[in-house]
Amino acid sequence: MFGKDKEKSIVDLAKSFEGQEKGEKPLPTPADATVPEVSEIKDAVASLLENVKNVDSFVEFNLPSLGKMYSGYDKQTVEVRPLKYSDEKKIQQAGQGDRALDALNHVLSTCIKGPKYEDLTIPDKLFCLFKIRQLSYGSEYKCPVVCDSCKKDSILNYDISSMKVDYLEGDMESETTVFLPDSKKTARVRVLRVSDESSMQSVKQLVESLPQYILDVEGQTDSTIISLFVEGTTVRDVANLREAIFTPSYGMDPETEWICDSCAAKNIDTVGVNANFFFTS
Repeated sequence: MFGKDKEKSIVDLAKSFEGQEKGEKPLPTPADATVPEVSEIKDAVASLLENVKNVDSFVEFNLPSLGKMYSGYDKQTVEVRPLKYSDEKKIQQAGQGDRALDALNHVLSTCIKGPKYEDLTIPDKLFCLFKIRQLSYGSEYKCPVVCDSCKKDSILNYDISSMKVDYLEGDMESETTVFLPDSKKTARVRVLRVSDESSMQSVKQLVESLPQYILDVEGQTDSTIISLFVEGTTVRDVANLREAIFTPSYGMDPETEWICDSCAAKNIDTVGVNANFFFTS
C-alpha cells in the first residue's frame, strides 16, 4: 500500500471496507457530476466541427468503364467521398497481417457508392483510389522519381485532376475474345476484378494464375486442358492472352512527362500508388 495506508495491516483495511458497507462515510470517489451528458458531448463536437462541411459529401464521377462492366448497374458514374481521420487510422491498421489487402479494400469501400467494391474492375478501382486521394488532400500528388539520364532522385508534383482517362467505347461484356496468332485458336478471357487481387500479389502469382482468367479455348472449358494448352503454346500466344486480360482499352493513363531539374533531360514515368498514397499531402 502507499501513502497514509502504508502501515495499515490487511485486517485494518478490511475493517475499513466493512464500515463502508454498513453506511459509514465512504472513501472519496470521482465526481460523476463532472462527466458531460451525451447531448453536451454531441453539441460540443458539432461546434468544433462546424467548419468541416464536406467530409461526408460524395462527389459523382464518370467511371472509365462507364458502368458497362456491371450487370444490373444502370449508371455510368460512381460517387466518391474524401477520407476522414478515422478512415486513415483504419487504413494504417489494415496494413498489418496476412489479410492486409482485404482489410484495406473494406475500408476504401466505405468511401464509394456505386457497384460493389469487390466487383469493380481493376481500371475502375484505380480511378476511384485516385479520386479518393484527390478529394482528401487536393489535386497535387508528390511521388518520388529518378532521372533516366543523370540518375538523380527528384520529387514529381503531379496534378491528379490533369490525368488522362480513356473511357470505354462501344458495348463490352465481362469477357473478351482474343485470337492467338501462332496456335490459330480463339480464346475467351474474363476481366479482372478487385476480388481477383489476392492472386496477383507477385510476378509468380501472375504467371501461375493466368489460366484461371481464361474461360475457354476453342470451346474447351476444362481448367486442366486450358492450363496444359497455356504451358504448351508459344510466348506470343501467351502475350496476347496477357494483353487482353491485364491491359484493357479503358482506364486512367498513368504516364506523365517531366523535366529533370539537374540535367534538363525529359523523362516519362508512370504515376502509381505508393506506400504513402493515403497519408501525405
